[in-house]
Amino acid sequence: MKRYIFILSISILSLAISLTGCSSEKKPSAERLEIESEAASIDFPDSFQKDYDNQLRVDAQIIVPNELKGKKLQGAKAEYYSPKLETVKQKTEEYAGITLEEFDVLEDQDYEGITVYTHQYETLQEDVLSITYSENQNNLLYYPDDMGYVFYSFRLAEDPNYNAGLFLTGEEFAFAGMSDAFQRVKQYLEEIGIAVGEGYRCYSLSYETLRQEEIIYEEESHRERKEWSEKDNAYYFAMNQEANGLPVYIPLYGIYADDNDYNAPIQIMYKDSGIGFIQTGTMYVITPMETYVNPLGIEEIFDHVKEKYDMLISDDEVTITQAKLCWIPDKDSENLILGWSMRGHTSSGAGLQMFYDAQTGKELIGVSL
Repeated sequence: MKRYIFILSISILSLAISLTGCSSEKKPSAERLEIESEAASIDFPDSFQKDYDNQLRVDAQIIVPNELKGKKLQGAKAEYYSPKLETVKQKTEEYAGITLEEFDVLEDQDYEGITVYTHQYETLQEDVLSITYSENQNNLLYYPDDMGYVFYSFRLAEDPNYNAGLFLTGEEFAFAGMSDAFQRVKQYLEEIGIAVGEGYRCYSLSYETLRQEEIIYEEESHRERKEWSEKDNAYYFAMNQEANGLPVYIPLYGIYADDNDYNAPIQIMYKDSGIGFIQTGTMYVITPMETYVNPLGIEEIFDHVKEKYDMLISDDEVTITQAKLCWIPDKDSENLILGWSMRGHTSSGAGLQMFYDAQTGKELIGVSL
């Protein structure tokens, strides 16, 4: 029964990816190339405050890597990563210490008629590796049989059951230091063709805290608790790809989901036995361009945000608390867009997130379903 449930979930995931995929024919953006012809240095304050009116207030931390400040920033192109099946299988076996056998190949069609393939492999212990790809999407999932117990204890989703902050302790384990574990993870990714930078957030999953935090939901009252031990200690890495020193924000199935660790496009767990879990969203092969980006000033960006709220009728006051500089794949070309990922809240307590083009000031909207 478990295998059929897993196959169904992967099939639905593949369909969701393909339904929101971008067109496979991407063209250069003439408007963006013209904007990039005159470069300005990256020069933003660490924070910005301004009360525009009763509807919009900005009290924001401005997040830009220090090493980029005062420098000109090259543009970048991104082509879809095409996984080499045998390489991914062999390297996952090597780094996870497992043996995989292929047990199924699924095919689906997206709304443009593009074929989406899913290759599934399994160990004797029913650990599953799934590789999904088409000409404009891809994702990897390695899900060991007992990984569900980890997620009963370690909860990244920002909902009432969230507890991931308890694991941001910086604790290191006897089997490897945190930085050494990350370098192994990075090496694995590079050997399967996925380049990443040095940026990451790491959760130290100590078996004592996992034992303490394990929950049994009402509908699973028959389930027995796991017997946790030191061999369950693990590092859980959440990270993005990077281009020229900035993270690449990757929409989730084409939708601009919350920019947080729960939606991080690369999530990998590393433990004493090696890699213990892998989940990636769509990955890219990124190359620098000869042209440079030309970002607007931060106040000008927020002036564009103000224009949006001038057109809305609402009693809620919006407060922007964070703006993070990042790259966002362009739906219409191979270029990466330099953008601002903004977070904040309304006076009624609702959280919000917006994305703005750092060069044009236009709001960026994900695909429509």
